[in-house]
Amino acid sequence: MSQAIRVGIIGAGRPAQRHAEGYRAAGGFQLAAVADPLNSRRTALAGQFSIARMCADAKEVIDDPRIDLVSVCLPNDLHGPLVIAALKAGKHVVCETPPANALPYAKKMAAAAEKSGKTLLYAAQRRFGGAEQAAVQAIAKGYIGEVRHVRASWMRTRGTPAGTGWFADKSRSGGGALLDLGLPMLDLGWAMMGQPEPQSVFAVAANHLAPTDATGVPENSVESVGFALIRFSTGQSLELAASWTINQPSRHQGTVCRVHASEGAIDLYTPEGPMLSRKFDEKGAARETPLKLPKVIHYAAMMRHLKRCIAGMEKPQPGPAEGVILMQMMEGIYKRAEAGRSVQIG
Repeated sequence: MSQAIRVGIIGAGRPAQRHAEGYRAAGGFQLAAVADPLNSRRTALAGQFSIARMCADAKEVIDDPRIDLVSVCLPNDLHGPLVIAALKAGKHVVCETPPANALPYAKKMAAAAEKSGKTLLYAAQRRFGGAEQAAVQAIAKGYIGEVRHVRASWMRTRGTPAGTGWFADKSRSGGGALLDLGLPMLDLGWAMMGQPEPQSVFAVAANHLAPTDATGVPENSVESVGFALIRFSTGQSLELAASWTINQPSRHQGTVCRVHASEGAIDLYTPEGPMLSRKFDEKGAARETPLKLPKVIHYAAMMRHLKRCIAGMEKPQPGPAEGVILMQMMEGIYKRAEAGRSVQIG
């Protein structure tokens, strides 16, 4: 892998910025092209990262034989078609999460990745943060025993996404707060548990406090808040919460990930950083130890992992198979919320 991997970025918004920063920090990549229908956005990204080629049409990047890898940084409904086209064109692919706006497309993307033999990595950035990596390493070393339950949430008090409006359009996004904020936290919690097979789910979702039109009808066709409890075949469980809009104490806004295990616990997001608790006494008091953070974090860590995947040294996490299971869990959550009863996943 002495020759740099030539990258084409499709979509030049904020996610593209993060991808480009990660490629540059990881080394071994050459940012060769950017495609975006808005000239101002593609020009800004190209200027910041010295990208030589700019295109209005994603197809130009996908069809370019000089491009080895494509980053798909576009709305959810465009993930499936462009990822499949890039894989068929012989490109490796990094795709923003969620994998797609519906489960069938995630399955088609997995099939295309298997047929092409190329790497498909979903950009689940929560896996690559410092606290998150430190927690995974502590669990792998057996510091807290067997993980039994994870509580994961991302709760905004007032944070409905703005912009083009596709986030609130179910036909394009596939879902609201649960898919937007809940899926990254679901993926993180699931990773902490060792990615067990999901079995069943209970969930509720609502459109509380969402923006309304002049007649009082919610402008969103998706949920603004949702909660779920997932049970796995191993007996483990995961508690998920996500909101764009909810009334809560201001100090509670943000992310929570707490791992409860047989010999201890980990709280990832404390003011002091990720904290390990173990050696509990009969009154529940425990010894707390801060976890040491890795040096390489966030998108730089993600793209280093990507390089190892392309070289055949590691398997993408999350990759095509994980993308299907994540979308199966999300589909189960939405079905349960709509039906008012628990449903089987898969």
